[in-house]
Amino acid sequence: MDIKVERIGSVVVLACSGSLDADNVALFKKRVAELFDGGSSKFVLDVSKLNFIDSMGLGAMISLLRRTRERSGDVKTCGLAKEVKEIFEITRLNKLFDVCKDVDSAVKKFT
Repeated sequence: MDIKVERIGSVVVLACSGSLDADNVALFKKRVAELFDGGSSKFVLDVSKLNFIDSMGLGAMISLLRRTRERSGDVKTCGLAKEVKEIFEITRLNKLFDVCKDVDSAVKKFT
């Protein structure tokens, strides 16, 4: 898994590629915790290059969402590939997360 971080104003964009699964969820949690502890509470998860996610990855995303909402922030997702979109629909996470078309539209929802 690779995570690229970009800041657009007060919004942190995390572009995730590869797999978000039990093998590398610790990397995701560590990176997010550093940003969260640094005061960030508005996140966009760009998963357009994510080809697989398992229950551990979904749990990490839900944990981030819960923590940010406790701080009056939010998490938007964008770029869901077919496989990831199906998982979101099956688990109904598309109802929990604000799913956007792309990074620009997700960032605009914060303004």
